[in-house]
Amino acid sequence: MTAFVLAASLVTVTAPVARAADEAPSNAADAGAMAWTPGLTPFSGGQERVHRDVSTETRNNLLANCWPGYLCVAAGEGDGQHSVWELYYCTERSLTNFLGAGAVTNSQGGNAAARLLRRDRSEYMVIPADYRKPMRVDPWDPVWYIDVC
Repeated sequence: MTAFVLAASLVTVTAPVARAADEAPSNAADAGAMAWTPGLTPFSGGQERVHRDVSTETRNNLLANCWPGYLCVAAGEGDGQHSVWELYYCTERSLTNFLGAGAVTNSQGGNAAARLLRRDRSEYMVIPADYRKPMRVDPWDPVWYIDVC
């Protein structure tokens, strides 16, 4: 009888562990494993800002309300969230982990067209000055640099 009680208690202790190992990971865990962090350098701070882990609604609001004199750039993070940069200084930037689709709003005045450049620095896309509607970039993958103005 003692052997039966001991065997029954071992089955009870080990059964939940075996079940947990067979369960599929949650969607949140899958998304987290596939997430990435887009990067842009140099980034000056000061008058420039970056917003990380923002929702699609917040991203759309930041792009639609890009301040005059700024280039606003949005890239996905692979988990449904986005990074949005508000760029002020006329400096060429290098991009990392800009994957899939994104958007750009150019609220700079004058002749300050922004250029998205390929690896060999040939033009991929030009965003005209005072183009205050978000322009879709799909895909970001061939873009290696942004010439802000």
